[in-house]
Amino acid sequence: MSEAAQPDQRVRRILVALDSSTFSEAALALAADIAAATTSTLSGLFVEDQDLLRLAQLPFSREIQAGFATSRDLQPEGLLRDLRAQAALARSALAEQAERRRIAWSFQVAQGRCEEAVLTAALGGDIIAVTRHFGPFGQAARVSERIRRMAARAPAPLLILNNAAANRPGPTVMPYDASPASEGLFRLATAICRARGDLLEVLLLESAEAAERTLRAEFEALVGERGSAGLRLSSPPNRTAALRRLSELDRGLLVLQADSGSLEPAQIELILERARVPILLHVEGDVSGKGS
Repeated sequence: MSEAAQPDQRVRRILVALDSSTFSEAALALAADIAAATTSTLSGLFVEDQDLLRLAQLPFSREIQAGFATSRDLQPEGLLRDLRAQAALARSALAEQAERRRIAWSFQVAQGRCEEAVLTAALGGDIIAVTRHFGPFGQAARVSERIRRMAARAPAPLLILNNAAANRPGPTVMPYDASPASEGLFRLATAICRARGDLLEVLLLESAEAAERTLRAEFEALVGERGSAGLRLSSPPNRTAALRRLSELDRGLLVLQADSGSLEPAQIELILERARVPILLHVEGDVSGKGS
């Protein structure tokens, strides 16, 4: 994403990435909730991962069934049938969530590498929803590495969902450092809170305390007189306190700028690894950590 890119507060589509790994009904429900709150389309993308299909063609490939002391030869035809059956189940689950909330929805199946297929399907104005261990080999890599790598190439913010049932109601929390990217994320977070009637909690980092009056005025203008969303501004005494608050979140939603000038790359990774809430992550520039 270019350095001039800003997160768009007008969400048009929630693109939910689904694959052969177990997807969480709670995660899918949260994506549907945000789609309903922002009057956007819920779009499912099931990826038949080409690396997994190629693995099945190797003569020594075997599938170990979780929970059973058995294994079987991994055959390409059988694997493809299993993937198609899983895609049908995913489509049914997505349709149920969308119809329950009376929102528009779509579903498609793509072949390719999981991350590449999702980035190809994503458009500006989307929020891309993925589970923390998206992809058949997602458990093998650090969550923070995969997420930050994918976010750096995405044309829109990522919504990283928990597989566990930790998606508990709570405030939307975001750190704010008065940068242009942070201001864009504030508008996006306000739009979500306005639609859902939630509390937005903003942690003012370092010199951002001077923006308190401006943020209150902007929030009131965006929410309107009849809005039920609330705003809470706080100033952590230091960066350590802010980091502790963000990394220990266990309810609500976290909105985070992945290349924040106020938080170091290692601190962003710590938040991504430890926070037990869905995270809406935006990257403005390169977050590879080079030179840090």
